[in-house]
Amino acid sequence: MISMRELTKDLENIRGDIAQGYVTIPVAYGERTSKIMLTALAVLTLVPAYLLLFYFEIGHMYFFFYLSLFLLAVFLFLLWMSKTKIHYLILHNILKFIILAGVFSILLIDVSVILNRI
Repeated sequence: MISMRELTKDLENIRGDIAQGYVTIPVAYGERTSKIMLTALAVLTLVPAYLLLFYFEIGHMYFFFYLSLFLLAVFLFLLWMSKTKIHYLILHNILKFIILAGVFSILLIDVSVILNRI
């Protein structure tokens, strides 16, 4: 299974993959199809974020989810404007930042809510 980060990295290195003979999704199906796939994955990511924000008690972790929603919107806008390797590198770094922020935002979860549910 391919992740958004890997697919973005493949878009970043599409010329090198072609030169090396690697058959990645962007090489096999093209840049436009890869962007459509990334858009679909980003939209699917919104579903659990919405559920966690509005149906579950997550303490102060809502800061992370709102930041993630904003960064995913920026990601999607920049994705469709991207044409060069540096653009895809910026997109890749946005995704890495979301992952890193998610790891550190675990500290924002209200532990008492989780302990009281058990």
